[in-house]
Amino acid sequence: MPTTDAAESTAAARVVEATAGSAATKLPAASLRRSLLRSLALPLLLALFAGSVFGYRTAEEVVSTAYDQSLLNLANGIANRARIENGEITIGLAAETEALLRTDTVDHIYFRVRDDSGRMVAGDADLPPPELPLGNVAAALAELPPADSQERGSRPKTAPQRVSFFDDHFRGEAIRGVRFHPVVDNHGLYVTVAETLGKRRGAIRELLLGFGLGVLLVLVAVAAVVRHGVTSGLASLSRLEEELAERTGEDLAPINLSHVPLEIREVVRALNALLMRLREASAAQRKFLQDAAHQLRTPLAGLQVQIELLHSEQTDQTVSSTLRRSVKRVTRLANQLLALARAETGQHLLANASTVNLSQLIDEMLEEWLCMADERKIDFGIQRDVSTITGDPTLLRELIANLVDNALKYTPHGGQVTLRCARVGQAVEIEVSDNGPGIPEDQRERVFERFHRLPEATASGSGLGLPIAREIVAAYHGSITIGSCADGKGTCVQVRLPAPASTRNATRRHSTDS
Repeated sequence: MPTTDAAESTAAARVVEATAGSAATKLPAASLRRSLLRSLALPLLLALFAGSVFGYRTAEEVVSTAYDQSLLNLANGIANRARIENGEITIGLAAETEALLRTDTVDHIYFRVRDDSGRMVAGDADLPPPELPLGNVAAALAELPPADSQERGSRPKTAPQRVSFFDDHFRGEAIRGVRFHPVVDNHGLYVTVAETLGKRRGAIRELLLGFGLGVLLVLVAVAAVVRHGVTSGLASLSRLEEELAERTGEDLAPINLSHVPLEIREVVRALNALLMRLREASAAQRKFLQDAAHQLRTPLAGLQVQIELLHSEQTDQTVSSTLRRSVKRVTRLANQLLALARAETGQHLLANASTVNLSQLIDEMLEEWLCMADERKIDFGIQRDVSTITGDPTLLRELIANLVDNALKYTPHGGQVTLRCARVGQAVEIEVSDNGPGIPEDQRERVFERFHRLPEATASGSGLGLPIAREIVAAYHGSITIGSCADGKGTCVQVRLPAPASTRNATRRHSTDS
């Protein structure tokens, strides 16, 4: 049967959804934003690290070059004080001059002057490192220009020098020094000047601090730009997400590709193709239900006429009464299938909706309900206001009829059923309550499933009444809930349908007891 196939397909879809849901809970959700940030963060961090190392080396080289030049200037100043007296080199440094030479607010300055023979001329005798071997002095003297090449009247001072810088330790402190070998009037001498590293380290610290702050600011700025850029780049995905989230289950229209980025356009095209297939499948299912319901109604109507004729001619009415009830149930099922198909297309029907007077709609069905209530000795009461709502009258009639039919069918003989319809705030409330056996809490959600019936149900039925009611309420963007009556017994089904604030009500109360 078609309804069985639909139930099986629905159950299969739920199994697939449950399997997909359980798989989704096991696998961590991949974030495109985090992936992009991670892919950008690693190269940026590597570039900043390489820049920091390069900046440190550059700062160290700049500071070292500047202070090395200062040391070399100091060594040249000492060498310029060299004089030849009695064939020996002397340094004309008074005590005050030497004190001024060693004056520094941060570092200690050391110097030493020796001649080629190793004789101590001035300064700190234990200052490292040792001088060059004496064999290198001859090479240094050979580099001197000829004496006649110097200008007349000039006093020969220094020859070309070989300068070398060194790092060492002296008196428990690290030092940086310079040593070179000038030649004064054909007499070679070693001049060594060194200082501790206080100023150098302080300068490097200040440079690194400034550079580090600059790198930090750059890092913050780059992080902000990258984050903003990634967010801006993903904004189109957020808009697509919002557009899909705002859609209802019946809206299977294709997505507009004009605002979709090129990178995901093919994905959206595939999604549009899927939506088109779903739209075609849904339309085919609705058409099948409508055709099946219409095809069933015609022969069933003819069969019911024949049974009525048989009932009037027979003396024993048992068989004809049984047949009449069976045909009536099948006819009701066909009507419900047709109503279900209409409810599933509720969004399309509401596009051309009109103003419906719910009070008048209830009055049109009142006589049939009273007959049903009389047969079962049920006290049936109606309390209604004149409330109007914009919608499809066929769907609204089917909604109220299903709720009342269920209550009259499952309420025991001598019970009570009450229908209430009133405007409450910005909505219209339709409430059907009875003092029947009630619906257990664990079954109140399942009764909205198609063809689901309570195990203890005694009355006959197809299990489509409440599912149809929910489909219709969903088309109106309303809500339907099942609870107990005020005394905690029976069943109370409450429907809330949104209504515009401009709708005017004239209150009228009517109570009918059978």
